[in-house]
Amino acid sequence: MPASKKQSMQSTAYDFIKKKITTCEYAPNQMLSESLLQAELGFSRTPVREAISRLAQEGLLKVFPKRGIVVSGFTFSDINMIFEVRTLVEPYTLLNYGIKLNLDEIARFSKRLQAECAASFDSSFYQVDDEFHSMLVAVLPNVYLRELYNRIQTQNIRLRIMSGQHTANRLAETNEEHLQILSACLAQDWQAAAQAMALHLQRSKEASLAALMQGDVSAQII
Repeated sequence: MPASKKQSMQSTAYDFIKKKITTCEYAPNQMLSESLLQAELGFSRTPVREAISRLAQEGLLKVFPKRGIVVSGFTFSDINMIFEVRTLVEPYTLLNYGIKLNLDEIARFSKRLQAECAASFDSSFYQVDDEFHSMLVAVLPNVYLRELYNRIQTQNIRLRIMSGQHTANRLAETNEEHLQILSACLAQDWQAAAQAMALHLQRSKEASLAALMQGDVSAQII
C-alpha cells in the first residue's frame, strides 16, 4: 500500500474515532474493541491500531492489554482542573481584552442564541456553544494562555455534552447565561461580562459534577 494512502487511512480513522469520543457517541467509560472500530470504519487493523495509539497518547482512550479499550472518563479532579483553567482564562479575557471583540459578531451571536430559545435544543446547540466560547477567547493576545486553553478544548466539549445530557434544563440555562454575557458585552461593560462568565462557569462546573455523580457516568476507577 502506498505510504500516502496508509497515512490517509490512519488520519481518517483518528478523526472518526475522536469525533465520536468528543460528541459522546462513544460515552465516557464505554468499552470499545479493535474489531468494533474496524467494522465501523471498514478498515484493516493497522490504521485503526495507529489511531487508537494516538488517541491513547492524548488521554482520550485507555488501552488495557487482553481486556480491551475504554473511552477515558472523568474524575472530580479532572473537572476541577478543567474549570480552573477556564476560570483563569475566560473572565480574564473579557475583563482585559473584551474591547477587542467585534460587536457586530457579538450581536449576531446574540440573535442566534435568542433563536435557540424559540426552538428545541438539539445537538447543533453544542457547536454554537463551542463557537461562542472560542470567539471570546480568540481575542486573547497571550499565545501561552491560548495554548493552555486549546489543550482542554476537547474535554470542554465532552463535558458540555455530558452535562447537557444528564442535567435537566441545563441547555436552556446555559443559553440564558450566554445571553447575559453577550448583553454585557454589547453594553461594553467588561466587568459585568467577566462576572457573568465567572457565574456561567461555576454553574457549568456544578452541572458537570452532578452528571459525574450519576451512576451511568461515575465509574471513576477507570
